[in-house]
Amino acid sequence: MKKITIDTVAKRVGVSAATVSYALSGKKKISAETKEKILEAVKELDYRPDITARNLASNKTWTVGLYASSTQNIREDSFFNNILTGVLDVLHERNYQLMVYADYSSDSKGSSPEFRLTQPIDGVLIMNPRINDVYIEHVKERNIPYVLIGTPEKDAGETYFVDSDITAGYYAAVNYLISKGHRNIILMNGPAEYVQSENREIGYRQAFLDNGLACDEHSIVHVRMVEEDGYRAFLQLLQEKTNATAVITFNDTIAVGVLRALRDQKVNVPHKMAVVSAGNTMITRIHNPTITSIDMNAYIIGSKAAELLVDVIEKRRMQPSHEIIQTHLEERESS
Repeated sequence: MKKITIDTVAKRVGVSAATVSYALSGKKKISAETKEKILEAVKELDYRPDITARNLASNKTWTVGLYASSTQNIREDSFFNNILTGVLDVLHERNYQLMVYADYSSDSKGSSPEFRLTQPIDGVLIMNPRINDVYIEHVKERNIPYVLIGTPEKDAGETYFVDSDITAGYYAAVNYLISKGHRNIILMNGPAEYVQSENREIGYRQAFLDNGLACDEHSIVHVRMVEEDGYRAFLQLLQEKTNATAVITFNDTIAVGVLRALRDQKVNVPHKMAVVSAGNTMITRIHNPTITSIDMNAYIIGSKAAELLVDVIEKRRMQPSHEIIQTHLEERESS
């Protein structure tokens, strides 16, 4: 059987091999009509580019790395899956592959993240940047282009990043609860070392301030991104914060732990305790009760971050820039 090459595709469509290459790589813009014909021919001929040859010709690997959370967090957090889907869809369209590197820094094997790159990569997406993030320093030292999925530290200098407007989201959620008569609102925040945890607290505090209310610092607690931790922490809080009537969590997974604790303690939701989460993943719609949640637009965050990184790799973006995605509150039975 005759080998199908890029020249075969070009001949079928009646264009040059270079035009076919541009259509597949997205390196240069071609007309939508021509691109559609090329993609149709590729499918009909079952053309599969020679990855090794393509890499040698372009001096690129066509591979992007993703520095993610720990595997335990990934297992429990469907918000990550929504971000990942957005990343994968864009990279597929732009003909890039993805390598995922989980954070094992909390393992007993060592206290610092491992950077075992199994192959060269053209760029990196870094999720949930920490304060003094070692991942960022790692890629900077190696001069690897990177985009943050999350907001960098204020003194981190100019960088590329994509994030939802977390501060506005939590401000709106607290305002919503205050408008319903709640005054003692617990914030179950993420680990303090994450920049996004700081941004949640800013929105939380500002809502109290703008409503002329005092903010109880003892109502802000930090928990890991694990449902069992949310459950145990909230059981303890129910003993300590007997006047609390509402809680906002930093993701949907923790909200499930909170609701389990409330059910075990026979606390009525939402009449005795209102619950608001963040993420608006599928679990908020299928849980009983359904969960009021801040929609962070995870898929859009992932797709925009991947688009930005490819533009940086291919030098269509030369100056550091960022994009902030709007949030909105989806009201459901839990509040």
